[in-house]
Amino acid sequence: MHTFDSVLDHINEIIYEPHQFIVSSIKQEVQNSEYAAGLFTLSSRSAIKTARGRVAKQTTTKIGQFVTFWEKDTTGINQPFQYDQSPDLLVITTFKDNHTFGQFVFPKHVLLKHNILQSHFTKGKMGMRVYPSWDKPTSNTALKTQNWQLDYFFTVTDTGILPTEKIRALYEL
Repeated sequence: MHTFDSVLDHINEIIYEPHQFIVSSIKQEVQNSEYAAGLFTLSSRSAIKTARGRVAKQTTTKIGQFVTFWEKDTTGINQPFQYDQSPDLLVITTFKDNHTFGQFVFPKHVLLKHNILQSHFTKGKMGMRVYPSWDKPTSNTALKTQNWQLDYFFTVTDTGILPTEKIRALYEL
């Protein structure tokens, strides 16, 4: 099982440090710990972004990987994350095997557009399925979802060659 700290350490070593992104303000989110959940800040010389991290889980019955993101309201009821209170980015790490993983880096305005974050105009969701480039969904709904998600996805393999331009564009740092 992945922990927030172990995943963040791994991502920091492989992605953030080589791009001179500095990780700070690290806080684990206990309520979603089975998804290695946490909050952190990324900074570079030119920008600072707040982020919420998750690790998606492979399910046995469907193509794609599942991830949750919810919080408790003041009465203790689970609810979707609020747009106004959400970090700049939702970073979902997906693992294919020991040599390949990927990241979805969704800006919060994209999550609002796809009705994932709650606002005055959207109900929001408490979880969703993500479809990395190596997944081959067959349903029309899954294909449409993968189509928009892949604009915010990159893959890392053990070749040591990183998709630097895409990483910088997605993180905007």
